[in-house]
This record gives sequence, C-alpha cells and structure tokens, in this order.
Amino acid sequence: MQSDSLKPSDLNPILPSLRRRIFSGGGIVMGGFGAGQILRLISNLILTRLLAPEAFGLMAVAISINIWAVMLTDIGIGASVIRSPNSEQPSFLRTAWTMKILRNFLVWVIICLAAVGVGLLSANGAVQADSIFADPILPWIMAAIAIQLPIDGFSSINRSLAERKLMMTRVVGLEVARQLFVMTVTISFALMGYGVWALVFGILAGSVFATGLSHVIFPGPRMSIMLVGDHFREIFHFGKWLIIASFFGFILNRGDQLLFGWMMESNAFSLYAVASIWVLAGTAVVETIIGRIFFPAFSEVFREAPESIENLYRKTRLIADLFVVSIAYGAFLLAEPVFSLIYPDNYSGVGYYVKLLAPMLLFLPYRLINTAALASGDSKGFTAVTVVGGTALMIFVPLAATYLSAKAAILTFSCIAAASLPVIWRLGKKFMKLDLIVEGRMIVAAVVLVLLLALTPQNM
Repeated sequence: MQSDSLKPSDLNPILPSLRRRIFSGGGIVMGGFGAGQILRLISNLILTRLLAPEAFGLMAVAISINIWAVMLTDIGIGASVIRSPNSEQPSFLRTAWTMKILRNFLVWVIICLAAVGVGLLSANGAVQADSIFADPILPWIMAAIAIQLPIDGFSSINRSLAERKLMMTRVVGLEVARQLFVMTVTISFALMGYGVWALVFGILAGSVFATGLSHVIFPGPRMSIMLVGDHFREIFHFGKWLIIASFFGFILNRGDQLLFGWMMESNAFSLYAVASIWVLAGTAVVETIIGRIFFPAFSEVFREAPESIENLYRKTRLIADLFVVSIAYGAFLLAEPVFSLIYPDNYSGVGYYVKLLAPMLLFLPYRLINTAALASGDSKGFTAVTVVGGTALMIFVPLAATYLSAKAAILTFSCIAAASLPVIWRLGKKFMKLDLIVEGRMIVAAVVLVLLLALTPQNM
C-alpha cells in the first residue's frame, strides 16, 4: 500500500526541487490571497457606503457576460505555455502572445454586439421589468467594461512562463499591486459621485496598469507579433476542446449571475451578487493554487515521473479538503452576524446568501483530478466534466426556481458540481487508483451542510 505523504524519494531524481517549489509557490499564493482579501474587505466596506446595492448587481451581470465571451473563445493559451515542451522557445511565446491579442479583440467585438442585443431586448419589453436586465444603463456598462479585453490582450505572455516555473512572487505581487491600484481609482471616482461608473473606471485603470507592468517585471523574450505555423497548430490542437470546456465551465461557475439576474428582483439579486463576491473569493484561492501551483506541478510530474502522480494527488487532496471544510462551515456559522456587523442596513441579507452558497466550496477539491487530466494532455476528458456540470445546471436550477423556491434554486446551484463526479472519477482512474474514503468525505460534508441550510429559516 502506498503512503499518502509525498516524499522526495517518491519522485524521479531529476525533480528534486519540485516539492520545495510546490510549498514555496503555495505559500506565496496564500500570502497574496490574504493581502488581496484585506484589500477586498477595505474596498468593499468603503464602497458599500458610497454606492447603492444596484451598482454591484449591474457589475455582476456585466462582468459575467464579459467572462462568458472570453471563455467562449478560450483555447488554453496560458495552459499551453505552462505544459508545452516548446515553451522555452521565443517563437512559441510570441506566437502565443499574438494569438491572445487576436482572441481578445474578437471577444471585444462579440461583447459590443451583445450589449446592443441586451439594449434591444430591454427596449422591446422582452425582460422582466424589475430585473437588472431591464436597467437601461446595463448595455453601456457592458460595452465600457469590454474595453478591458484588448488592453489585457497585450499583457506579456512571460507571465505564464513564470507560472510554468512556479516563480510566483512576481505573479502574486502584480495581482496585489493591481488590486490596490483598482481600489484607489474606484474609491476616488466613487467619492466624486460617479456611482457605478467608478467601478468601471477602476477595472479599466487596473488593466492598463497591469498590462504595462507585465512587460517589465516578468523575465523572458521581448514580445512581438509572430505566428509560426507549427506552434499555432500545437496550441490550437491542445485547446480546441477547451473552447467547449470553457463555455460549460462558465455556466457551471458563473451561470448563476445571468440566470438569477434574469429571474430575481433587482434588489434581491444585487444582495446576492455582493454575497457571491465573497464566496467566489473563497473559491478563487483554491482555484488559484490548483491552477498556478498544481497544474504546473502535475505537468512536470507527467513529463518526468508519471508514477508519482497518485501520491501527489492524495497529499494535495488532504490539504484542500481541510481548507474548504473550514471555510464552508465557517460561513454557515458566522456569515450572518459578521456581514450584519460590517455592512449598512440596506445590505441586509448578504450574509444569508453567503450561507446558501457555501456548499459549492466543498466540491472544489475534486477539480484536482480535472487538473491532473489536463496536465496529462487529456483536454477532451477535461471538457466532458464541464459539459455534464453545465448541462445539469441549465436543467435543474431553473426547475428548482420554477417549482420550488429561490432558496432551493440557490442550494441546487451550490451543489450542481456533484453531477460531474462520476465523470471526474472515471477520468481519474485512467492514471491513478482512487480511494473510496478520500473521494467520499466531501460528499458527506456537503450533504450535512445542505440539510442544515434547508432547516435554517430565512432571516432577512
């Protein structure tokens, strides 16, 4: 029987630094996340006293549409840089950078057309009168935020090269600096009375700031426009399945913003949107560590010592499980008293929605299997997981909202990742032996939490 602990002897001798880089990179990411959360808390506390809840509802929908359009065209350019054996070649990096620029300009056009479509639907009375989608300012917000995309397209691809090497200090440092800059700009414009536009200006200013700095702080070849056929085909071949995965992945992770924004009354949805900011912050730290630490680590192990993948997975699962259980149950116990203390009265209800969204955190550790599959090059299997989950969301969440209640619909969304578990386990069995206890403990934790939430009365 194999030990669950990761020992240097478990790995191929040519990877002696992997364990050190995993823990070093993970510590840096966690430190950056902590700093980011402090900035987020300060910014949130200030802005909720300067802006009405509806501003956050508008931004939630506009940003979700932005993300959806980006993911519709996602061919895994950054992931290709992280896992490809050709990533040290300047021509490969410049090809990837050029493809990213072209992709982002395409997405910009798509979102501008979507903004026109939303405006026409609203003008013709095709949306619920009291929903966020009926607000005449929404199309303008969508179009303005979309300017961020061509700006971000020019950011240096050397950032992905740094992630490949688990050199996270500058990656995390840039993110924290960007968040601080965005916070400063946003609060400044909010104080000047710009309302929801203060949030837009902050996002655009942050993109300009981060794009310029990315060409200064990340080591690597200087970027220039270049398209090499072999490199283009490699990136596209790896990423073609990820276009489908990204589409359904968006539905699985952010589809609630569009669905509930369409169905819920605007004030209720605005409170829900503020709550989702906090829950998404919790998911972000897990996803960031998985994507920036363990995806490069899994990729390196698959390249150099594939027999060690099972031990690496079990070690990381234990850490991930303990983290998400503490966060999810902490939210159940503390969300309402904490948020009622830190937010003004017109934001009453945010803590309640945070509690309802907490179960989704308990399914995040299963993404380690998806990530390992992607690192092995199985982008098709990775896609199947998101297709099942996204399809389940589109079917069961509207049914719960129609025939049960809004609370039932939110709880259904929180647990919809469970629909993908059979596919995830089948995928994982291709390259390691799965343990029943390891795979079952988060399901038990989720069932218990959902039962507790179902019995909890609404206190708004």
